Amino acid sequence: MKIFHTGDWHIGKLVNGFYMTEDQEFIMNQLYEAIEEEKPQVVLIAGDLYDRSVPPVQAIELLNKVLGKIVRDLKTPVIALAGNHDSNERIDFASELLKESGLYITGNLKKDINKVTLHDDHGAINFYSIPYADPAVVRDLFEDNSIKNHDDAMKKIVGFINASMNKEERNVAIAHGYVTYMKNEDEVAVTLEESESEKPLSIGGTAIINAECFKAFNYTALGHLHGPQKVGSDRIRYAGSLLKYSFSEVKQRKGITIVEIDGKGDVNINFREFKPRRDFRIITGELEKLMNLEVVNLGNKEDYIKVILKDKGELLDPMAKLRSIYPNVMELVREERVKASTNLKVAATNIKEKSKLSLFESFYEDITEEKCCLESIEVMKRIIEKAEKAGVE
Repeated sequence: MKIFHTGDWHIGKLVNGFYMTEDQEFIMNQLYEAIEEEKPQVVLIAGDLYDRSVPPVQAIELLNKVLGKIVRDLKTPVIALAGNHDSNERIDFASELLKESGLYITGNLKKDINKVTLHDDHGAINFYSIPYADPAVVRDLFEDNSIKNHDDAMKKIVGFINASMNKEERNVAIAHGYVTYMKNEDEVAVTLEESESEKPLSIGGTAIINAECFKAFNYTALGHLHGPQKVGSDRIRYAGSLLKYSFSEVKQRKGITIVEIDGKGDVNINFREFKPRRDFRIITGELEKLMNLEVVNLGNKEDYIKVILKDKGELLDPMAKLRSIYPNVMELVREERVKASTNLKVAATNIKEKSKLSLFESFYEDITEEKCCLESIEVMKRIIEKAEKAGVE
């Protein structure tokens, strides 16, 4: 069976003031083309269909259009579930009625985990949808006060699935969360690539789910992390998001994971990359040079761009100037300020021990990575003396 594994669509995403809906519709046309060419038996969406629990109207209209196209026009079943960005109740609406059309969508977690059984030439493949749920929800649902974190919650859920799972058939889990292999409770063995656009599931490591939970499944289709990657082996994978949603993702490839499961339950993985309408890029240089396209060729001017300026000193409205050339500049930072926050502060214990002029010199050096010149020090000294004198008067 050929399976399209996708996740983290985030329809309706707003990035630095730019709505991504048109970009998402552009990428969906490539998904339609891939379905027409590859002829998968099912498309999986491993959570975060929307970017927020109450999506804008345009996002609802687009998702409705996309699912209708895939299920009705392309005759391809879709199995989808709620992620941490979604409203479980809204995603669950009319789910029982939609099954008849080939759209199997799960919003609310239930004790009796939704199982969808599809068939190929080798027999049945069972798909188990595990929508995102906070540990407290799982604790109440299963009436088990020992559930304290996401790992406890997933062990309980998968334990119920395993109790009734037919091991003679092929089985696929679909889930949304931070899944990795752990050596023990505190040590993560497999390092995964994370992105700034991923909303934390919890604080203090309680979000981590041990991949051992899914050892009984032939394949586990995961959502939440935006970079396509495997967890230990190809049997447990993140498909990643269909688009880039932050500048921490500039080097990531975006697309769909194509999973083929043979009659023995072994998996073969391929990746089909999609080309965005506008890419995310980071460009660095002095303002004057970046504005002179005859001097520097920085690719598609319509891309979403983060600019790191190397200029020193004051600049007059650099964002407006840059957007006259690059209309989709999202972020603008000065290279001299791209530092760890620890280097931007003077230790609180030393503040009282330093004079105002010494504090200024330390601040200047932290910001510019250069010693303040004597002329500037003299100017600041006069300013401080004048201010102190005015304060006394």
